[in-house]
Amino acid sequence: MNANGEQARLMAEMEIEELRELVASLRHEIEDLQTEAVLDACHIAGLAAEIKAMIAESEACPHKEAHPLVQRVEYTDSRTGQTITKTRALPLYRDAFDAEARSSGIDNPEHFRS
Repeated sequence: MNANGEQARLMAEMEIEELRELVASLRHEIEDLQTEAVLDACHIAGLAAEIKAMIAESEACPHKEAHPLVQRVEYTDSRTGQTITKTRALPLYRDAFDAEARSSGIDNPEHFRS
């Protein structure tokens, strides 16, 4: 093999090694993101359980006027246009959902939430 061929082979080996290191780094980053997503899902599950319990407890309370946010009212689902019955807290959810979506680069969050 001549000098140019040997130089090309060495450069290719160096490029392959750089790509292997990049792949390893990206795999590690993906694993970290997957762990973060799983923990976010766990956090959401915990919050949802708390909210459901609070709603159930407040619905069981004989003083309904003391719990205006959990009173049930009709809304229109943003995606389907159908009528849905939710608590009066739904606007709080929608505002928080939309703000988080917009900060994540989603321009029309109402297309993704109820």
